[in-house]
Amino acid sequence: MDSIDRFVTLLDLETTIEIFCRLQAPFRMPHEADAPGTAWFHLLLDGHCTMSDASGRAHILQAGDFCLWSRGGAHLIFAGHSPSQFTEESHNGIVQLSNDSDGEPLRMLCGTFTARNRAAAGLMQVLPEPLIVPLGDIPQLQALCDLIHSEAQARHAGSVSIIRALSEVLLLLALRRFGDMPHERHLNTLFADTGLARVLSRILTAPFVPYTTEGLAEVACMSRATFARKFQAAAGCGVQTFIRTMKMSAAAKMLRDGKQAVARIAEETGYQSEAAFNNAFKAQFGVTPARFRRQDEN
Repeated sequence: MDSIDRFVTLLDLETTIEIFCRLQAPFRMPHEADAPGTAWFHLLLDGHCTMSDASGRAHILQAGDFCLWSRGGAHLIFAGHSPSQFTEESHNGIVQLSNDSDGEPLRMLCGTFTARNRAAAGLMQVLPEPLIVPLGDIPQLQALCDLIHSEAQARHAGSVSIIRALSEVLLLLALRRFGDMPHERHLNTLFADTGLARVLSRILTAPFVPYTTEGLAEVACMSRATFARKFQAAAGCGVQTFIRTMKMSAAAKMLRDGKQAVARIAEETGYQSEAAFNNAFKAQFGVTPARFRRQDEN
């Protein structure tokens, strides 16, 4: 499992396809802010539009562009400067959105990635917002999106699992492409700074081994003080807090999805004792691992 695979696994996502747009310019479509841990994504299939954040900073998207509002920020999607009347039709839980304009057509798939535990929601905060990557040159993109859309509409047995898996493939493609983009286009210093990016890759590749701040500073080719300051500014937390958050997200997923004993999960996530693991878990989630598992089963 490489670092991108590991990161998406640790995000512990639940995916929902919310809206399929067939619009024509002009239109204006606002999105209100969401709770931390909920990230709206938009994949432009045809046409072009502009997305702006709450500060008014604008981003022009074209067919094939993927946009993730990783921190749930309010944003506006528009083409032209005039509003239009929207028509909504709901089918099997997905909204089919159209409007009464007659300008250039646009097709767009919209949905949400929701972190299923508090620690995973914290990890999502390290991604840039918005994260915009071009995917239009991927030959399989249209087939992937058509399959996601058809499963969302049909809701056959197993459709929810298929949608979740395919949407995570879409996110993996976006993160892989994002990692290949020039550093100057990265909006978050954690990715743009080569030293910090090297540390992030090291941690994600093997998140459960013990790391010292001094050792990671060496990986970043920085002094300990400079590394600690830069990581805190980029990630919003210290590097040891970040590592502990990853461990807790993995542990919550193991507790919910598996039958392993708590002691075994403590060992797998790198804790020297079950007691140390229990204390760290309770500090993160407010309950012991055993109670967390029982609550999820109810």
